[in-house]
Amino acid sequence: MKVLLLVSLVLLAGAPASLRAEAPGGTLPEYHGEEKAAAAVSEQNLLTSDRFWPYQVALTSAVPAKAGSPPLEAGSVGVLIRVESNGDARIDFGRDGLLTVPVAKTDLVDRANRVRRGELEKVAPNLLLAIGPRLVDSAADTLRPLPFPEVSAARGVLGVFADPNSKELATLAIELAPLHERDGVFTILFPQGAHPDAEVRERLRALKWTVPFVYDHLAEAYTNSLTDEGTMLPILLLQTRDGRVLFQSSGKTGVLPELRAAIDAAFPRAPVQAVRAPKANPQ
Repeated sequence: MKVLLLVSLVLLAGAPASLRAEAPGGTLPEYHGEEKAAAAVSEQNLLTSDRFWPYQVALTSAVPAKAGSPPLEAGSVGVLIRVESNGDARIDFGRDGLLTVPVAKTDLVDRANRVRRGELEKVAPNLLLAIGPRLVDSAADTLRPLPFPEVSAARGVLGVFADPNSKELATLAIELAPLHERDGVFTILFPQGAHPDAEVRERLRALKWTVPFVYDHLAEAYTNSLTDEGTMLPILLLQTRDGRVLFQSSGKTGVLPELRAAIDAAFPRAPVQAVRAPKANPQ
């Protein structure tokens, strides 16, 4: 299942028209990723230049593949999941596996600069494009996709990876309720275990925590791509809309103060403008 999904993402990544068709309704909101006046992207500032990360990258040198497979050759194309904090690139090559590759062995910096200059089209922020068209609206009266334009407004994404029927999720639903769409950060559930979509929807409605969730048959693939193998559930993963990791926690609840601080630091609220009271008319 994961192979089929990610191979389709690799193929779609090179075809903007096909990517637009992925969104419910067949269209994506207008998006402009270029900014020619911005500083050039380099390996040194790549991590914080996520708005220019391309959706797709290619190898410029051969790299080892998963055990038992031949090395991936130069020219191999994959979907960029993110740049890690150590500067390496996390790339999904579909059937060849998820690999962490030195940026110097890819054309990532070159493609990022092409995005910056407007020479390489970027139809939407990477993370939103990857998951946005594949979300269910648990707040709707019927089982239906969440319209992509609603997702495209997100400034960041808080991914919650948990079993819908677990006690931990019930606790998290209470803890995280005040953060739902706070400062433009969307909370999204990646349901763990096999649960029909209708069941997940009803569970969230019963918890009065009607956040969007990834379709059950896709959740495992996204979990494997976005989190590290063996990480203890529940997992909280705060990311920019292009996929840069800002905060992560696993195996525990009660992290609201740390999470709130991370959101405040990454997505500061606009300052409230003081309104000066009008002067009284002289008598």
